[in-house]
Amino acid sequence: MSWIEIDDEVLGTIEKGAEPFFDSPNDALRRVFGLEVGPRPSCVQQPSPDRPRAAAVSPARSRARPGELLPLDDYELPLLRALSQLGGSAPKAHVADAVEELLGHRLKLRDREPLGSGEVRWESRLAFARLRAIERGHLETDSPRGVWELSEAGIERLGELEARLGDEGGEAG
Repeated sequence: MSWIEIDDEVLGTIEKGAEPFFDSPNDALRRVFGLEVGPRPSCVQQPSPDRPRAAAVSPARSRARPGELLPLDDYELPLLRALSQLGGSAPKAHVADAVEELLGHRLKLRDREPLGSGEVRWESRLAFARLRAIERGHLETDSPRGVWELSEAGIERLGELEARLGDEGGEAG
């Protein structure tokens, strides 16, 4: 395997043809050239030998700058809506899948990056949105472990958000 350096403009073009989080630049280039992409793409970035180790830290492990992530408040409506669509209660994984369906087109590149824990950043932020919803009484506090459940207040809040969205003619999560 050989390593090459590419500038930010070329990397940006490669990323446009890549599947975020799954594809490495090599995977995207293999696709461009009509070559087979392996079953488990690798998105590990090789550090440059002439850079200090601190500079080799992947962007996913650094703090995101303002504007690089979907605001945490923007998770509220999709979270409540997903739970409502799932019958008011569902395991975390089902809720995350439904939220991604509702919110996926709005997630930014940094939202889709893995954290040091291996968890995808947007899913971690969804968990924080859940905690906020519990604090506000919109989700039940006594649901079985791993199950997220709307409360009566959450159903009311969803109605308020939906009504406001209808009045504003805005985009639905």
